[in-house]
Amino acid sequence: MAHQGATDSGYRTKPLLDFVTKTLAREDGILREIRESTEAKGLPAISVGADEGRMLHFLASACGAQRIVEVGTLAGYSAVWLARALPEGGMLHTIEYDPKHAAVAVENIALAGLAQKIVVHVGAGSTVLPTLEKHGLFDLVFIDADKVGYAAYVKWAVKNTRSGGFVICDNAYLFGNLHRDDLPPGHDDAPKIAPMRAALSMLADETLFSSCAMLPTGEGMAVAVRR
Repeated sequence: MAHQGATDSGYRTKPLLDFVTKTLAREDGILREIRESTEAKGLPAISVGADEGRMLHFLASACGAQRIVEVGTLAGYSAVWLARALPEGGMLHTIEYDPKHAAVAVENIALAGLAQKIVVHVGAGSTVLPTLEKHGLFDLVFIDADKVGYAAYVKWAVKNTRSGGFVICDNAYLFGNLHRDDLPPGHDDAPKIAPMRAALSMLADETLFSSCAMLPTGEGMAVAVRR
């Protein structure tokens, strides 16, 4: 029988969640410095949190990832979490549209001692992804970039992820608007709804993926296993 609190989630207090984060996420000094310095360096504070970072590390470890693609680098915080799960000789290719963001990421990756495992590519995902195909098939593709591009990024991932590999989409709740059909045309998230739904529909397509789940993080993290 399920505990009553599991249905109303009233027990999920901030002190409890803080305790779980401290116990399980174990964000070390380098990761903390990268996360906390992001905004001070002029970048938006929109990277994943320590809990999501640990989840990415877990997923990369679980599928035995040796080759990873990340779409959306920002300051390199999530890239560091992912790359720490790579074995010797493993490689992560991460794509960042903004050259300023990419430069900060390169500095942070060097700080973490992972310059030999992470390559930062500057440019639009639609432009860079085709150039990476020669390095595949990939074990894991993590998508955390412009939401209007999600359907195209997942379509690319379908073709370039090995059987048993993971495709992961962050912000899958679309900031609480995924289910809405009543957003005015001028709303920032209105043009993002259709591509996000299309991306999730692909992840749920059992002819393409053997399993799919929505991890209930604050932003929603959709994970699918390539068939």
